[in-house]
Amino acid sequence: MLVSIMMSLLVPKVLGVTTYGYWQLFVFYVSYSGFFHLGLNDGVYLIEGGRTRSEIDKKLINSQFIVASIMQLGAGLLISLAGVVFADSSQRCFVLLAFALYTVMLNLSSYFGYVFQAMNETKLYSCMTVLERLTFLIPLLGMIFLGVESFEPFVIAYLLSRACSLVYSLWKARDFLTAGTLSVSESINAAVGSIKVGFSLMAANIASMFILGVARGMVDAAWGIEVFGRVSFSLSMANFFIAFVSQASMVLFPALRQGSETERKSFYRGIRDMMEIAFPFIYVLYFPMSWALSLWLPQYAESMGYFALLLPVCVFNSKMDVCCTTYFKVLREERTLLKVNIVTVAVSAVLSAAGVYLLGSLEAVLVGAVTAIIGRSVWSELRLNELMGTRGSALPAEEILLTICFVVLVFNMQACAALAVYIAVYAIYLFINRQTSCALYRSMARALRH
Repeated sequence: MLVSIMMSLLVPKVLGVTTYGYWQLFVFYVSYSGFFHLGLNDGVYLIEGGRTRSEIDKKLINSQFIVASIMQLGAGLLISLAGVVFADSSQRCFVLLAFALYTVMLNLSSYFGYVFQAMNETKLYSCMTVLERLTFLIPLLGMIFLGVESFEPFVIAYLLSRACSLVYSLWKARDFLTAGTLSVSESINAAVGSIKVGFSLMAANIASMFILGVARGMVDAAWGIEVFGRVSFSLSMANFFIAFVSQASMVLFPALRQGSETERKSFYRGIRDMMEIAFPFIYVLYFPMSWALSLWLPQYAESMGYFALLLPVCVFNSKMDVCCTTYFKVLREERTLLKVNIVTVAVSAVLSAAGVYLLGSLEAVLVGAVTAIIGRSVWSELRLNELMGTRGSALPAEEILLTICFVVLVFNMQACAALAVYIAVYAIYLFINRQTSCALYRSMARALRH
């Protein structure tokens, strides 16, 4: 989270708006690198989830890793070829070549990262993440101190940090790599079986990223790299929080798979209500953040309006990742998750296209994408309530009203007045739901004592 904040605040300080746009274009592309394992990693994660290192079939895991390696090298070559043939500038060509290399390293390191998580060895996965972030932080600070004004060195440092993570994962999985392999046909059949299991979850994850990705792509096409960079800067402010919170879902999955149905249901009610009570507080933080960011990065002052429109993504995407997506995986409802995300992408695409081609309004594009995300969260929660046999509540509707209130206040009042009014409205929200709020407070107090 710390490195993400520094990337969001310090990199745009030294890079120009256009150059920062190319850096964000690289970050945008690599967010889709996971598509190229075709669900193999997710399938292994779902199939092996809950087994310990002593129980897991190491030869089977190693055989599928070899198949994965061949797949990723092929994907990397195809992306590189596309970059050389179709890129309309040297910068975009460089971005695509870097994207190709990053895709290979990411998917191979994340293969064993998923295996570690499936075995509930989350500490190893955390170490992979920390190593990657720290090995990027050191050159990042150096380049910022030296005032490097081109984006290519930042991309190269990003690639090197991923290489370090890959080497670490291979070292910690050396007992798998030395376990031997199955025959070629058995290896391919095993990999295909994992892809069949994991493809729906992988496609659901990619579709989830496309909800905002389709809007960002239309912004790039309609308004150019500078506007794309400004919007991406606003989104990066929300994404570092989302990325931090979503790690919880990776830890929860193997634990919930091992839990009883009663435990799962009880935890679902608790985490759902807790997030709906606590997360709207994020809107309060917008006001000091926007003030500080406008002073720190005056060239992105107009991005603060985009930030206000995108901040609800923090609330509803985080709840979706931690609560809904995790439980869809635990209940093996990957196809339901895929259907929800595909419909949401379609809604986002239609609303974004209307914003670009009918209204010619960037704000309308962002509102359309955020509306789709809010709808996905509500739909998923209703479906999970049905699957878990849990009674719903009025909290989601009240949460949406809070969100609308926040956006209206930001765009129609001075910052101090808007902050005061929103705090008052949020206090009323807590009072109306005081029973749930008090239960949340007691749970947090118990957790802190222990």
